[in-house]
Amino acid sequence: MNCKICGSGSSPFFFRCMDSEFQKTEIELCRCGVCGIVFVHPQPGKSQLAAYYKDNYYEKPSLFFGLIRTLRGKAFSGMPPGKILDIGCGEGTFLLAMSQAGWQCYGTEVSESSQEFSGRLKEKGIRVHYGELTNAGLEPASFDLITLWHVAEHLRDPKEYILHARKLLKKNGLIFIAAPNIGSASFALWKCRWFHLDLPRHLFHFTPESASFLLENNGFEIVGITHNSFEFNPFGVLQSFYNSLGLEFNFLYKTLKNKAREKGPARYARLLLTIVSLPIAVPMSIVLAYLFSAMGRGDTMQVLARKKSESIIANH
Repeated sequence: MNCKICGSGSSPFFFRCMDSEFQKTEIELCRCGVCGIVFVHPQPGKSQLAAYYKDNYYEKPSLFFGLIRTLRGKAFSGMPPGKILDIGCGEGTFLLAMSQAGWQCYGTEVSESSQEFSGRLKEKGIRVHYGELTNAGLEPASFDLITLWHVAEHLRDPKEYILHARKLLKKNGLIFIAAPNIGSASFALWKCRWFHLDLPRHLFHFTPESASFLLENNGFEIVGITHNSFEFNPFGVLQSFYNSLGLEFNFLYKTLKNKAREKGPARYARLLLTIVSLPIAVPMSIVLAYLFSAMGRGDTMQVLARKKSESIIANH
């Protein structure tokens, strides 16, 4: 049971929870004693995971989530336009925003359902490879910025992707990783009820320390780590709070995405309870989300790192 991030064989049991989709299967997680990464063990096979990615998991986001997702482009508004690769680009909302800001945009995506958006992206001059990054045929040392928006936690081998991304970056190129933070105050508070745990789709669970370890030991230097995310943090706190009340797991999230499984009077009773409580629960969640972020223990984190030169790596 060697850690895929650092190779250590010291990865004792951490905890176990029911799967986040069906609440029927126990998922076990281990934590590496060297790099601190938390990971699902044993890692499910592709056929096992398929059940958790069906029902158009990668479909175009609902109006609510689609509007919030457009904020991603603002994260790089201070950078001069260059050439960007978005790994796991989904329906391409982020790349469309970056294209409008003058960036030359490329993407990769493994989901077949996302290909329905390929025509719209191609019309805007955005090139997307549908398949793994490692066989995308992209030119080495050609990108100024590579982004992974909540993708690293889904990867079977994050280290392999980081190493390949480094080859694709220009000298001093930047890599940006946004991911859930299992070192968050929300996880400490809600544990298995934490919205961002998302077992077993999230195969790896990062903290700022373990994400830094992954990057710094594979040719990068950390530029900065932030925890403020209006897109992810307030809703994560809100849904985790509702999960703790015993509602259908992730009920609000599934309702907003038209995927709630519960039917009949019980569903409408829970929906009414949710709606009535929102005027109190939403402000509370926003306050808690930004309090946790100010403590450096936000629900999610955004890590920006710069490619080290070969000479610096050699000296180390």
